[in-house]
Amino acid sequence: MRTTRFILFLAVVTIAIFPPLFAADHLIGQEAAKVFPSQPAANVYDEVARFISGLPCSAEPLKTLQESAEWINFSETLGKNWADLDTKRLQPMKIWADAEMAEANTATRVLFYPFGGPDFLTAFLLFPDADAYVLLGLEFVGKLPDFAKALPQQVGNYTGNLTAALSDFFHKSYFITKNMNATLTNDKVDGVLPVICFFLEKTGHKIAGIKRSELLEKGELLEADFAVPKKRFRRPYGVRIDFVTSGSDRVRTVHYFSCDLVDDVFRKDSALYLYLDNLRFETTFVKSASYLMHYREFSNIRNLVLAKSRFVLEDDTGIPYRYFPAKDWEAQLYGEYIKPVSDFAGVEQKDLKEAYADPTKVKKLPFHLGYHWGSSKDSILYFKRKAPPESR
Repeated sequence: MRTTRFILFLAVVTIAIFPPLFAADHLIGQEAAKVFPSQPAANVYDEVARFISGLPCSAEPLKTLQESAEWINFSETLGKNWADLDTKRLQPMKIWADAEMAEANTATRVLFYPFGGPDFLTAFLLFPDADAYVLLGLEFVGKLPDFAKALPQQVGNYTGNLTAALSDFFHKSYFITKNMNATLTNDKVDGVLPVICFFLEKTGHKIAGIKRSELLEKGELLEADFAVPKKRFRRPYGVRIDFVTSGSDRVRTVHYFSCDLVDDVFRKDSALYLYLDNLRFETTFVKSASYLMHYREFSNIRNLVLAKSRFVLEDDTGIPYRYFPAKDWEAQLYGEYIKPVSDFAGVEQKDLKEAYADPTKVKKLPFHLGYHWGSSKDSILYFKRKAPPESR
């Protein structure tokens, strides 16, 4: 099967938006049904994404459904919650990033966000000028809802479940895996795709297209028309969402891969590792990552980030401070470092605590981001490589 697919890939492969990514018109799963077979996919995707983001739609049946009490209540409540989030976190973060991340933002064409799940929002606010955002998470891709025959009650059920799925992120700035597993299911909100599309719409973007992504044995990226499989794909697999900003014709991309980054799976000869090793990314961003890269079982992803990144922005749950020696990296610390929350043991960093004790190395952090949402005592670490990586 792999040989057949690889031959097909060689026959139809074409260069995508930016090298070294590749795309090919190959239907993943010949029996799969198209999500919206009767309408132009891109237009429908954007309309549905607007609908689940509480934004007005112009096409039926969404135009009529948005007149229901269920959708109006959802839209109004969401609008208030988003305004509160924007005031308390998003605008302070944007102002901070404009001032502190200007060099990295200008240099970043591809932003790599391992352990980020569907959190396009934070990535975009911190690095708004990137051409592509590559997000990795355990959660499956799923699909956007089809409201062609939906009743107002079904709309209410869906939007209620979406509100629940976003609750942790709104209040704590990160998604909790067990809660996502409970809400991002087939009968509630199907996977991370609706969440990513929600963030795209709420940040003023329009969805231009969606494709399935599959990795071949040597790490080549195979992309196809979006289709719903009869069976769940085996990881790693993903989705590509092309988007444009309102008032612009510049097409940009979010790539999400459902994957496991533990060394036993993320081996150096694995398709995902080979793909990422060939991917040119300037900046890596990590937050709320359960301290996984502190452990030897996640050494491959840690070493890959260190080898390829020109800039690394992370909280203390990312790569330990000791892996950024002063001879190789310039470091700027923000906020306040305190002992990790009680859910995580044995990951306190004494050297980082000592670094934070030096006031010449630390600047204020004007927003909350991370596990210390109760105390708002957060730490952000920004590293800039002193010399370019040998191999990109």
